[in-house]
Amino acid sequence: MNIIDRYIIKNVIYSTLLFLLIILSLYTFIVLADNFKYVGKGNFELIDAFYYTLLSLPRRMYQLFPFSVLLGAMMGLGTLNSNNELVAIRAAGVAITTVIFSVMKAAFILAIFIFIVGEYFVPVSEKLAENHWSSKVKGTVSSISEDAIWIRDSNTFTKIHTITSDKTLGNVSIYTFTDDKKLKVSTWAGSARFDGDDWILKDIKQTFISNDKVVTNKIKQARWPTLLDLELVDVIISSLENLSAAGLYRYSSYLDANNLDSNQYWLAFWNKLVQPFSIAAMLLLAVPFVFSSSRTGNAGSRLMTGVFIGIVFTIANKITGQFGLVYNINPLISASLVTVSTFIIASYLIRRMT
Repeated sequence: MNIIDRYIIKNVIYSTLLFLLIILSLYTFIVLADNFKYVGKGNFELIDAFYYTLLSLPRRMYQLFPFSVLLGAMMGLGTLNSNNELVAIRAAGVAITTVIFSVMKAAFILAIFIFIVGEYFVPVSEKLAENHWSSKVKGTVSSISEDAIWIRDSNTFTKIHTITSDKTLGNVSIYTFTDDKKLKVSTWAGSARFDGDDWILKDIKQTFISNDKVVTNKIKQARWPTLLDLELVDVIISSLENLSAAGLYRYSSYLDANNLDSNQYWLAFWNKLVQPFSIAAMLLLAVPFVFSSSRTGNAGSRLMTGVFIGIVFTIANKITGQFGLVYNINPLISASLVTVSTFIIASYLIRRMT
């Protein structure tokens, strides 16, 4: 890696992180101000507002990063162009493709960084943030759904009314059917807790149904063998955007194994994997705009161009994803279509430029 290579990479990364810091600071201030309205409710105090906002920073960083990369690259490279540094680099015999390759190296470093944040930091920090907010404001660590959660495991259908933050299930109804769709056993349990191998049901009322009779039993405690484990429970009670790629893959496979609709989760999974390539695509798209702009072009025009491209990219990505869900398009295609299109457009513009 030569001096010019390192200089361009350093410039792109520095500009990106600077814009990320600015945007994240503004966004965090807004979120913090919004959390002040909970001060005084339950045990939620001023320090809790700061703590909750701090824990939510990784998620907001992950959400704002692609936008920051685009703006940072356009401003960083634009500054080099305005200062005639790119002209000097090209006059020294360095080809545009070499400059682009340096930009892509920066994209690779940034993509690895944000993938690690999204895969390992966001799920943990969001879980801590939501548990802290719930315990302070509501005085409980329960996550109670407005509608019960339904889970299918082969011929068994489970209805769960509550899931606490320590993964205890409450008010659990289990319906087991025969292969010809007839109800065989109906089980209700007051609570269920995972012991590392199986779920332990407590306060059980079980009804066995046959052609000639119905038998009801009450059991204090029993094991419940099922494919559902703690990792799947984490996926169920978490927002899609806060899940790791590994968690999404596991739950999507679980849904497929039980012939349930998994497109939404596969779309989220592929969005996670495609995002690093989206960062590279937007960085590549920034190059022709920087080289084609005049050296006297001001920072404001570059900033507006970057904002416009970022907004169009984000909206197009969301529309494509929802369109794919509605018309049952392969989630990989839905997740990657805009990114691939951006690569094609950027490559075309660069080819015209060279």
